[in-house]
Amino acid sequence: MSWASSRQLKYFSGLVVFLGLIIFAFIYPIIFKDSTCSDGKKNGTETGVDCGGSCSLMCKEDISAPAIAWSRAFHVTANNFNLVAFVENRNKNAGVMSASYEFRVYDSNNKLLGRRQGTTFIPPNQQFAIFEPRFDSGESKIKSVSFEFVPNLVWVKKFPILQTPQQSIKVNNIMLDNNKDTPNLSAIINNNSIYDIPEFDVIAILYDAEKNAINASKTHKGTLINNGSMPVVFTWPEALTSEPVTNEVMVLINPFSVSF
Repeated sequence: MSWASSRQLKYFSGLVVFLGLIIFAFIYPIIFKDSTCSDGKKNGTETGVDCGGSCSLMCKEDISAPAIAWSRAFHVTANNFNLVAFVENRNKNAGVMSASYEFRVYDSNNKLLGRRQGTTFIPPNQQFAIFEPRFDSGESKIKSVSFEFVPNLVWVKKFPILQTPQQSIKVNNIMLDNNKDTPNLSAIINNNSIYDIPEFDVIAILYDAEKNAINASKTHKGTLINNGSMPVVFTWPEALTSEPVTNEVMVLINPFSVSF
């Protein structure tokens, strides 16, 4: 091979290598993509397809279904009833941002009187109540109430608010006045944390001597500043069906509406 031909071959080889590097630089990110939580594959630290590991989405096999302790209708006045379900989420670090649910109300002949649907959040590692106000039973007598979440809840990683909500948000000075005309319960909500708490719900449940829930009420509150307190009052327009012996006041804060 002549000197000129050898030099041309070197130039050509260099050009081929240069073009190859450019092409490789373009196709490398495509061929060797980093694993993500939305690529439809089980890769990286995932324990399922796009779930578990470092992904925010929880895998179904890692989740325990919420436990429905009870669901009941509580008389308000005339034909109106409040529907309440008492639920426990036993998943310590997982919750649902928006969970659809349905109450079904039946009469003494097990005939369906109506449905009440809605959406709520499911907080992690917590007992909570779902409250639907003013269900009209018409002329029928309510015998039972069922409650269920709509299937395929989307569970995501979520730690309990303030890690120790039972220590940071306290309910004190609970007083029940069970007068015959308009029973009422009052309490003080205390925010002992360093954070302001956005709007929240408070639900009061009354129990008889056998620990059966006999009535409930709900109120909605605005912001509660850090180290602040706020009074809450629940009033029932008619006498209770039985003597309340114990009570429970639940503060329900949406964990997906706060940044802590």
